[in-house]
Amino acid sequence: MSRTDASSGTSSLRSPPPENRTPVQVPEERVLRAWLAHEIEHDAAAVDSEAVSTNTAAMLDALLSAKPGAAAFVWREQPVRWYRLVLEWDQFVDLRPVDGPDDLLWRAVSTDGTLFGVAERITEAGFGLLEDTGIDAGAVRSYRDDLAAGAQFDPLIVRTRRGATPWFVADGNHRATAAALYALETGQYEPVPAYVAVTANPVLEPILVRIRGLLQRLAGRSIGHRGRRGL
Repeated sequence: MSRTDASSGTSSLRSPPPENRTPVQVPEERVLRAWLAHEIEHDAAAVDSEAVSTNTAAMLDALLSAKPGAAAFVWREQPVRWYRLVLEWDQFVDLRPVDGPDDLLWRAVSTDGTLFGVAERITEAGFGLLEDTGIDAGAVRSYRDDLAAGAQFDPLIVRTRRGATPWFVADGNHRATAAALYALETGQYEPVPAYVAVTANPVLEPILVRIRGLLQRLAGRSIGHRGRRGL
């Protein structure tokens, strides 16, 4: 199955249930707690486990210590709005690795810069390609086997900006690649859950501010003209 099979109708894609298709806004504390818990599960030494049960600031500090590159946007790009959703196929196939040192590893083996492209390369060249690049191929293989056994993934941590911007995986590259590989091998997409962070667009926001200012000035002039005519 390729990424275009969904639109051609040749695949057996399973869409998220109706109740999960609409994004639901969630508090940041819930996301940070889930993210930290996942980090502790895979590398307990890298995270202060006591921070998981404390306040949001403490959790963010612990997360920044464990994932300084991937988690930096949480404090750098405030305000952040978080949503819980299940990824539709077209959203899933366009997921990209988050910017940072690890991003270079994943992009080096992707056919097009996406994590789905990494899975495509695995089907062509095998897992040895990941191992040669320095990516944990065993983790991808294990997650793929978990899906085959009926397991469900914890939500990915995804970030984007307002407007038509790419979606980047801040945490969950191995899971996303495994889900893509499973879809390629079986022809079935098991919908993947995600927490999606939406931040301001540094290019779009100034333009919107200028447009709002212009509209306000035009409205003021219009009111002024009407006032003079009424004198």
